Amino acid sequence: MPLSVSQVTLYVDDQQRAVDFWTGKMGFTVTTDMPYGDDRWIEVEPPDGGARLVLIKADPDWPAPVTGMPHYVLFQADDIVRTHEELVARGVEFVHEPQHQPWGWSAVFKDDEGHQFHLGQR
Repeated sequence: MPLSVSQVTLYVDDQQRAVDFWTGKMGFTVTTDMPYGDDRWIEVEPPDGGARLVLIKADPDWPAPVTGMPHYVLFQADDIVRTHEELVARGVEFVHEPQHQPWGWSAVFKDDEGHQFHLGQR
């Protein structure tokens, strides 16, 4: 039975700031933007397709996420060094520059909400 991941939910404080980051800096495309209660249901898709990020407004009563730790969402690029250079030029902040590890290449970047993500190489 083949399975795939279609969406990953990312809770954000400011939905428009999150949209601006994922589209303007990361090159994603908004595929869905519609009312969702008092907020919006927003899906963004990476340039090469695949699983979409759902940018949901975080409830202020929820516990704060652990800061300083990457989320376990791994983005992959064909050439991590070139991708890192392009993202830095677009204003993406990297917490850890690309480094070759025993398991392969790895880097960590932050979005404008402060979430951290891994970047690997295929």
